[in-house]
Amino acid sequence: MNLKEKVVLLTGARRIGQTVAEELAKKGASLAIAYRSSKEESEAMCAVCIQHGVKAFPVKADLTKQDEIERLVGSVVEEYGRIDILVHMAAPYPKTPWGTLTIEKWDEINAAIPRSAFWLGKKAADVMLQNQPDENNIRGKIIYFSDWSINVRPYKDFSIYNAAKGAVESLTRSFAVELAPSVTVNCIAPGPILAPVGLTEEENKEVMSKTPRKTWGGAMSIANGVDFLLKEDFVTGLILPIDGGRTID
Repeated sequence: MNLKEKVVLLTGARRIGQTVAEELAKKGASLAIAYRSSKEESEAMCAVCIQHGVKAFPVKADLTKQDEIERLVGSVVEEYGRIDILVHMAAPYPKTPWGTLTIEKWDEINAAIPRSAFWLGKKAADVMLQNQPDENNIRGKIIYFSDWSINVRPYKDFSIYNAAKGAVESLTRSFAVELAPSVTVNCIAPGPILAPVGLTEEENKEVMSKTPRKTWGGAMSIANGVDFLLKEDFVTGLILPIDGGRTID
C-alpha cells in the first residue's frame, strides 16, 4: 500500500507511538491520533506530523467504552471522509499478582485490551470496506499489538494481561479471515524495545542475558515493522515478533 494521502487512525500517543506517527507522516499519510489522558503528547505528535506536510489531529477517547469508540471513528470519517489504516497500539500493562485477581479486574483489563481491539477494529473495518480497492485489491489495513511473551514465557503476576493479549492474537487471525481479501489484519508482538524508566543495571543485565541481540530494539524497530506490514500486501493473519530473538531463547 502506498501511504501517500492515506488516512491512519493511531491509538497510543506516548513513546513508541511518537516515532510510528512521524514515520507514517514522512510517507505522506494523514493521521488521527487517539489519546485517553496524554493530551499534550498527542498534540505534540500532531504538530510534528504536520511539519511533514500532512494533516493530523488529536482525538480524546476512552477505548474501554463502546460509544466513545464509535464517536472516535465517526470523528475521523467526518474530518477525512475515510479510514485506510488502523494502528491500535494503546494498551495498559497492569500487574495482577495472584492475591489481587478478581472478576472486576478481569473485566477492566479485558475492556481495555481485547474488547477495544474488537470493537475499534470492527468499526474501522466497516469504513475501510467502503473504500475503493487499489491496484492490489486492498481497501484497508489493521495492525494490532500483542506481546512476545504470551506464547513462549508468560510473565508471572500478569495473568490477566497475558490472557488479554492472547485474545488479541486470536482476534487478529479471525479478523484476517473475515476481512479477506481486501483488508489485511496483522499483529506485532514487541519484545524489549525501550528500557522502562527506573530500570536498574541489574535488571537491564537480566533482560540482555535473555535477548540474543543483546540490545534494546528502539522505537524505530517497531516503526519499521509497521512499515513492512503496510507496504507488503501479501501478508495477513501474521503475528510478527520484533523481540531481538527472545522467542528463540
